[in-house]
Amino acid sequence: MRFRVEKLIRDGLPQMMRDQGLTVFCHPLEDADFLASLKAKLVEEAQEAARAAPADLLEELADVSEVMGALIAAAGLSAEAVEAARLAKRRQRGGFDGRIYNRAVEGDAGSPGVAYYLARPDQYPLIAEDSAPCDMPALKP
Repeated sequence: MRFRVEKLIRDGLPQMMRDQGLTVFCHPLEDADFLASLKAKLVEEAQEAARAAPADLLEELADVSEVMGALIAAAGLSAEAVEAARLAKRRQRGGFDGRIYNRAVEGDAGSPGVAYYLARPDQYPLIAEDSAPCDMPALKP
């Protein structure tokens, strides 16, 4: 029986699969395909982390971190550059310390803020008014 896999796997897995009596059909990827596969792998691992039970979260986040490291290197970036960008974004927009969950936004047609949401209808669908606005104070980053 043969099963389609079609995804990037860790370097040690082909031998582990062979040790389990499997024949592995694999090949190394060229740069562009490797970068694309790492991006897909990041989404896969992030989804697994999102679904993880509390007892499994550490392992799933370790997988996300491994893929992040590989993606950073494959893109010709450095962990230091990513960290600097993270800190700059935190200074500009804050972090997640306030645990703020945004239910919706509302604005007048023609405003720059509304234009942003209208340009992304799959991500931000229009809804009917349903609740009071956020009354949380602004937090310092």
